[in-house]
Formats: sequence, C-alpha cells, structure tokens
Amino acid sequence: MKIFKHLTLILAILLITACNSDDDATPNYVLESDRDALIEIYNANTNNTLSWDITSTDVSTWDGVTVEDSRVAVLSIGSSNIDDLPTTALQKLTALRSLVANNNSFLTINVSHNINLKNLQLFDNNLTAIDVSNNTLLEQLLLEGNNLENLDVSMLVNLTDLKGGSNSFSNSVNIANGNNANMWRMELGSSTLSCVQVDAGATDGFTGWSISSNASYSTHCL
Repeated sequence: MKIFKHLTLILAILLITACNSDDDATPNYVLESDRDALIEIYNANTNNTLSWDITSTDVSTWDGVTVEDSRVAVLSIGSSNIDDLPTTALQKLTALRSLVANNNSFLTINVSHNINLKNLQLFDNNLTAIDVSNNTLLEQLLLEGNNLENLDVSMLVNLTDLKGGSNSFSNSVNIANGNNANMWRMELGSSTLSCVQVDAGATDGFTGWSISSNASYSTHCL
C-alpha cells in the first residue's frame, strides 16, 4: 500500500511538472508568418542595428517585439538604421496595433494591410507620401521631419494626436475627420502649406494646435 501511495505521488508530481512546462512554453509561440515577416525586415536592411537573433523561434525575446495572442502586436524599431520596410513583410503583420519606426531613412511605406494600427510613429524619415485611408483605428500619427507633400487624415475618426511639422506640404492638408474637438495635439508645418481643412467649429483651432504662420484653417481648402 505504501509503495502504491509513493508511486501515485510521484506520478502526480510528474504530471504537474509537465503541465507547468507546457504553460511556460505557450506564450513563446508566434504565428510563423509573423516571424517570417520580421526576418524579412531584418534581411532587407543589411546595415541594421537590430539585436535580433533570427535563429531563435521565440520572437518575444527580440528587442522591440511584443507578442500578444500568438501574433506580433507591437513593433518598435526606431533608430535602427532601417531604410526599407518591405510591403510583403508588413502585409503579414496584420495584428499590429503599434508600429514605431522613427529616426530611420526609408522613403516609402505601405500600411494598407495593417488595419488594426492605433499608433503609428514614423517621424524623422525620408517619406514623400503616405496613405492611411485603411487605418481608421489610428489614434496617434507622428510624421514630423519627413518630406511629405500631401496628407489626408479625414477618414481617421479616432485620431486625437497628429504631428506633421517640418514637411513639404505643397498646398493643403485635410484633417476634417469629425473629431477635431478631441484632438489634443495637432501640428503641421511647411513653408508652402497655405490651408488646413478642418471640421465646422474648428476654424480658430484649439489648444495644442499649431500650423505654419503662412497657413490658415478653413472648412473648404481649394
């Protein structure tokens, strides 16, 4: 009887240990296509300063990568000597809610497949254009210090934070998203910016808003 009790106890301990091991391993799993996308970004930038061990299958240990529910949810690769964010990589990262890629040197970016983005920080790059028409969940969009000529965020009804100073806007920018009253920060700057299209009731701007001295607010920019 004593031997049977000892065997039962040993088996119970082994079962608990096995279950705990399985639980510990679960958070490290990530969809393989997400890992492939990160590796593609890494390989596309041979001079990057990312400290990723791309031989590791646990991408949650890679700097700037946050995994939630087996998907890459946050990618923070600012100041990493990135000059290319391949569309084929970004279109796999469909669960991204935050992309921080400031202080790099890429010219283009396609975030049309990243429809879950709420935070997009791309300031201090070399962007000449950006299309955020599919990113209607965006709450923060930081684009200052680029070479943007046009910008339309009128479809971003959740946007409350927009920075676009030190760009090359050719004439007007449309920020009339129906949510201007809740935008706690809005900054736009360009020597050639003349008009910022806003919601009705926002033609005097709000606290926290700033535009080039040569520009004005209007509900209808030509």
